[in-house]
Amino acid sequence: MKDDDRRLERSIEVFNADTLRHGGYVYTTSDQWSTRYAHGRQTDELIRMLSENFPPSISVVDIGCGDGTSTLEIAERFRPSTIRGVDPAANAVAAARARIPEAFSATVSFEVGDIYGVEGRGEDLAILCRALHHLDRPQEAIMQLGRQFKSVIALEPNGYNLGLKIIEKLSSYHRQHDEKSYWPPTLNRWFEQAGFSVTAQKFFLLVPYFWPTAAAKILSSMEPAVESLPFVRSFACGTNLVLYRRPQ
Repeated sequence: MKDDDRRLERSIEVFNADTLRHGGYVYTTSDQWSTRYAHGRQTDELIRMLSENFPPSISVVDIGCGDGTSTLEIAERFRPSTIRGVDPAANAVAAARARIPEAFSATVSFEVGDIYGVEGRGEDLAILCRALHHLDRPQEAIMQLGRQFKSVIALEPNGYNLGLKIIEKLSSYHRQHDEKSYWPPTLNRWFEQAGFSVTAQKFFLLVPYFWPTAAAKILSSMEPAVESLPFVRSFACGTNLVLYRRPQ
């Protein structure tokens, strides 16, 4: 493969610019109700999946950590023995390092790196929180994960959701950040080809990021009913959360 074909994603420059402009990523620094709600629900479900499947004594690498918001939330709420954040956007990594509280200075670290070349350092789990859908070569990235880690949690937009597909095409933010959602069976197949199997999977959340407040609150009130219906939630909900494991 030529070097030009291995260049990193265009969205990295956009995320670096976001960090300079806002002090972090747009969706982590926004005061908009829908964005805070959606981010909070995604974090809650991620922490729940961690707690249900792993002891807090594990070590974690957060790949695509961005400005460190989710990494620090995991550190504060789940308390892994160590958590290492990795991201190709240097400005975001600098912002993440500046946010590390003194209480976590020995257990949390951030570094510039990319998923295609990431290497494990004895971590029990790799987390990809809103990362895969920015990649131009997701299968190549997942194969690297299979070579380095035994367990992966991926939090991604739900490719079953037609409304999400429309937002990806029409929203200037989604286009600028090169966002796309993957058909869940396709995503699972890519991980299976890398030696993983699905251990747990959950579809949830109706509220999109950057949505008008009134409409977002109506959608949030509908979530308990929709998420209780197995078939309906698979296509109506916007987030796909999956735990993948390789045979021990």
